[in-house]
Amino acid sequence: PATPAPAEPAAPAAPVKAVEAPKAAGTVDVAKLMEPGPLPEMVLGKADAPVTIVEYASMTCPHCAHFHETTLPALTSKYIDTGKVRLVFREFPFDPRAEGAFMLARCSKDKYFQMVSVLFQQQQNWAAVDNAKD
Repeated sequence: PATPAPAEPAAPAAPVKAVEAPKAAGTVDVAKLMEPGPLPEMVLGKADAPVTIVEYASMTCPHCAHFHETTLPALTSKYIDTGKVRLVFREFPFDPRAEGAFMLARCSKDKYFQMVSVLFQQQQNWAAVDNAKD
């Protein structure tokens, strides 16, 4: 049998043209952003951490639940627990069920973040059901 001819080397890829990022639609007043709202701030981490993350979340948001279940544990162990990051958790309820869930979490006082975690883990059992009271 005949030996096949070696394949020709691939041509180099064409250079990618640089694309300019879109211009910002506005600015953020960081001092105003960092002002606490009417309720006490819910915070993880040290007050003097060099980086502050402000998270806005709704208890009925599946993306927020996914973040809290998959990303927050690593963020906590690598950055919050080591003093590198402070997380300010801001309640941004999309609907009455989310508002009720935040009220429940606040009623748990020093167990707030544990309650938020449980509510996010169990979100499918209460957020989208016909009768959330049941």
